[in-house]
Amino acid sequence: MKLLSAWGEKLNRDCPLNEYPRMQLQRDSYTCLNGVWQFQITDGAHPTSSGWEDIVVPFALGSRLSGTKKHLEPGQVLWYRKYFSYALTPLRTFLNFEAVDQCCEVWLNGFSCGHHEGGYEAFSFDVTGRIKPQNELIVRVTDDSDHGIYAYGKQKTEHSGMWYTPSSGIWQTVWLEDVPMCSVDDIKITPDYDRSVVYVQMKGSFDQAVVTVFEGKKLVHRSINASDTCTIPLKNMHPWTPEDPFLYDLYIQTEDETVKSYFGMRRFTVEKDEDGYPRFCLNHKPVFLSGLLDQGYISDGLMTWPDEQAVIYELGELKKMGFNMLRKHIKVESRRWYYLCDKIGMLVMQDMPSGGGPYDFFLTAVKPTLGNRTIPDHDYEKFGRTSAESRAMYLRELDAMMNQLYNCTSIFAWVPFNEGWGQFDSEAVTARIREYDSTRLVDSASGWHDQGAGDFDSRHVYFTAFKTPKSSDGRALLLSEFGGYAYMEYGHSEAKKLYGYKKYKDKLKLNDAVMHCYEKNVLANIPKGLCGCIYTQVSDVEDECNGLFTYDRKVLKIDKGRMRRMNEKLKGSLK
Repeated sequence: MKLLSAWGEKLNRDCPLNEYPRMQLQRDSYTCLNGVWQFQITDGAHPTSSGWEDIVVPFALGSRLSGTKKHLEPGQVLWYRKYFSYALTPLRTFLNFEAVDQCCEVWLNGFSCGHHEGGYEAFSFDVTGRIKPQNELIVRVTDDSDHGIYAYGKQKTEHSGMWYTPSSGIWQTVWLEDVPMCSVDDIKITPDYDRSVVYVQMKGSFDQAVVTVFEGKKLVHRSINASDTCTIPLKNMHPWTPEDPFLYDLYIQTEDETVKSYFGMRRFTVEKDEDGYPRFCLNHKPVFLSGLLDQGYISDGLMTWPDEQAVIYELGELKKMGFNMLRKHIKVESRRWYYLCDKIGMLVMQDMPSGGGPYDFFLTAVKPTLGNRTIPDHDYEKFGRTSAESRAMYLRELDAMMNQLYNCTSIFAWVPFNEGWGQFDSEAVTARIREYDSTRLVDSASGWHDQGAGDFDSRHVYFTAFKTPKSSDGRALLLSEFGGYAYMEYGHSEAKKLYGYKKYKDKLKLNDAVMHCYEKNVLANIPKGLCGCIYTQVSDVEDECNGLFTYDRKVLKIDKGRMRRMNEKLKGSLK
């Protein structure tokens, strides 16, 4: 069955997903290279002259919207070719890739631009002097999927159940920009809510910068800075919240250009309430986190959204149902996705995509379900991290993720490990995260094999009733996965075998069961210290039919009004 979303049915093959990708460092120069490219798969070191076929970029090999049913096997090579025209300027030109899964080398007009490793990070090449009015771009991709040292998330070559179809190659926007000599190369924005100031660190080749901040149309700051740092005081500061997601506009002007960015003023803490329970606090006010596990997959694009309107629709519907947060699960989204969360007011708990393997199923699944939730994570072999090279690559990709998403207003917590998948030295990894980013919280080991680090006592409970632990260790208690009730909507599912933690054949019974699950496991435990819950999940994905939405996003299986009223009860139950 060809399961297409409404946006996939109307796909613009010539230039899909053509919005400006990097909203926190915007400049006027932008040329989108998305559209119809050519590809071929080889077992050898070079492409063949006659083996080229069409593929729609940025949809990865393996997705329906790519236009091909072919898959890349570990050990094979995926080649891309794109011919394009370009109007040359006297400025420097950069070729940008938002994400390529997993490793790639790039040539422009026969010249090597460089290579990149890791499937979730944006990267750029300076192609000044190599770009011409008429160009040939070649990209060589290899992807070991779950058999190598790189993060692969939920992708597996042998997939079913909670593991998904692997995809390979370019899966986010490819674009060009012209950059002057005196340019801003990077910005780090750190809001200090308690002091009503924001710190801006700038990296670039300029001698001085004029920094300007607007609150709406009102100018609230303007300064000339000869250094690479700027401290901006904000009188009558306007906080960012999910109910009022206010964003300040930031402009940086150098000798040669003006770039635009934005930021929101917020602070994330864990503080005790009047009964002594640790609570998640936003701007020092207790907020109950009512969220969903968000895999970020869709039926026709796999990890790539068919259109930005699909993201806007989904986030808007979730807000209407009363959810105030998403746990972005084992995936890094496009930078535009986080911008939309910042803009709409959706808090985000960000997972690091998992890697490593093979996993000990008894240790990572059976033992925790039977109650043995904490095993020391220094035994690298048990946790699928025997390779020192794999552990080093995890840290490199973790650093890259945090660096890329540092400025996102909506991200309130990092999640380095989930359910022991490739987990290792989580206390040291948590300390590494805190050293880099002291503004956010850390869910050190989501689900189990928690070593006592981080800000959350984070628990996954699917098969039994959730009960608050008898004693608290001072961390906020989070039901970070629960529910997972499955119902297959025929005509909107491609599941070969229904997968979920409880299965229903009647939609009304499904709705009643979900509400009862919230009443029993969540609402009853909030007075006892529960600070948040994350229901599994936003949408169906392949065999998993436990989503609120179907995989194609055409059917909402849960009653919107009942879900909204439940969320109002949850969020209103805090003192």
